[in-house]
Amino acid sequence: MDMHVANAGSADSRGAARARPFILVVDDDRQLVDELVVGLSSYGFDVHVCPDPAEALLLVGRLQPDVVIAANVGGRIGTIEFLSIVRASEPELPLFAGADADSGAFAARAAAKANIVIPRPYRLRELPALLQSYVRAGSPWQSRPQALSLGRLRVDAVTPQMWLDGECTRLPPREFALLRYFAEHEGAVVSRQELIDAAWHGSATHSNTLTVHIARLRRRLGDDEANPQWIRAIRGFGYQFRAPSA
Repeated sequence: MDMHVANAGSADSRGAARARPFILVVDDDRQLVDELVVGLSSYGFDVHVCPDPAEALLLVGRLQPDVVIAANVGGRIGTIEFLSIVRASEPELPLFAGADADSGAFAARAAAKANIVIPRPYRLRELPALLQSYVRAGSPWQSRPQALSLGRLRVDAVTPQMWLDGECTRLPPREFALLRYFAEHEGAVVSRQELIDAAWHGSATHSNTLTVHIARLRRRLGDDEANPQWIRAIRGFGYQFRAPSA
């Protein structure tokens, strides 16, 4: 599992060419990673995920992240060794260690290498501000996501949920990412590839998978499959999203 979001830039680009902070996440829990990527992306971070600490060592040098978040995962080397090597080679790079509630021994060892130990599962309402406090000083970027309100529909900024006619519904991460992208581009015709990039973040997926997720999203919105009002398929182009008034 190697998910890449946006362009990381060259090894000389840290603090210069990037308009958005770049976060390298070392974690192998697919569900936690999906939620983390969607949440941080909505705050304006670019995220690259790698499940293997040994591979992540190479990525630190090649991608030059602004912050690294590393969970307690196995591989050719462990996370503690990964943190030790990165700290020695990149003493100014902010390192976050993600520790589960029952991993006291790991947290204690990681605290000697990382700038900060954070709880895992990750707290998406607190983490972006904490990350920003470690991002390069003087950056004009600010993490200020806004909930999107489109008449009858309101889409949360971070938590995967929506309100339709005042009723709250929790959404799986992929459906949430699709709905956020649709809401941010209301009225525009967006291609299938745009939607795949928005919800799967560059990881391989089949076109049929997108069709299935859109069908599920339509059902949540109460859309009529024969005559959809929310999400219309535009033959040869993609989809168009509109929030009907009634």
